[in-house]
Amino acid sequence: MTGDSADATAARPSVLDLQEIARSADLSPRRRRGALSRAARLQLIDILSRWAGGGLALVAGITIFSTIFIGRLYPMRAAIWTATVLAALFAARRLLKDFRTGARLASRPFRWRADYTASLSVLSAAFGAGAVIALPAGAPGELAYQTLALLIAASLGSGIIHAAHGRAAIAASLPAAVFIFWGAWRAGGASAALWGVGGAVATGALALFCFHAFLRQRAARRF
Repeated sequence: MTGDSADATAARPSVLDLQEIARSADLSPRRRRGALSRAARLQLIDILSRWAGGGLALVAGITIFSTIFIGRLYPMRAAIWTATVLAALFAARRLLKDFRTGARLASRPFRWRADYTASLSVLSAAFGAGAVIALPAGAPGELAYQTLALLIAASLGSGIIHAAHGRAAIAASLPAAVFIFWGAWRAGGASAALWGVGGAVATGALALFCFHAFLRQRAARRF
């Protein structure tokens, strides 16, 4: 990195700098009832950027773990799925790293949040597609149910980790849940999809909603 680019990067305001500016400005007369202040929203973006790495690591770990077992019977399917997930994971990880280091969009946190949320939806779809791509229709029941359980647990866990921003949490879990529901329907029929995956999604969605509300309330009280 050249001296000029390093100085330009250092000159960009960080999320914390923008948060301090927003907190010092008196925006209360224009604030809608129940709406978060700009400083509170920046606080949630900061939490999102600090916690997001855990959600990405969870997806990566479950992908590698599942690939080891699926690859024994279906190596080509497992390889295609893994390559797809890792490509999407790389894009999301790059956005997160650039933002945290101040190299890209550090002074535009709301733009970064939108871009990162979009990358999460792609990653979630690629991850959940393992229920269809990696597992054929005639896969052994034990392998299929183990994989489906890991996929749904990881997708919901990633959503909860991203709960600081509601849309990011939905993007991290909903696309995967759709594919997993489809895979469960193929593996065990309607009962497995509705009662197994559907019940897990309903429980996870409730936990995600409660945690998201808690984080919003805490940010609102602080700012």
